[in-house]
Amino acid sequence: MDDLGLGVPAWDLARPAAWYACGLLPPDDWTRFLTAYQEANGPAVPATGDPWPALDVPARALTVQTAALAITKALAADRPLDEIEQAVVDACARMPAG
Repeated sequence: MDDLGLGVPAWDLARPAAWYACGLLPPDDWTRFLTAYQEANGPAVPATGDPWPALDVPARALTVQTAALAITKALAADRPLDEIEQAVVDACARMPAG
């Protein structure tokens, strides 16, 4: 539901925020996307300032979910993680505990 714009607004940006945090979305693309969103008065983040207080939890949660799914699929297919899957798993390893 969140991808349809019916849930908490920060979850609408969780996927691109997670991709950026994992290094899968180039910084220039993320900045252009986020700037356009803020200029359009998108409700998920403040119009100015740091967006991460609003995006941190949703982006981390989606990253963990994506990593778990990637590992499960790779194990089921008896194959190693591909480059993108590994980037997501590596991002989870960089997350501080607590």
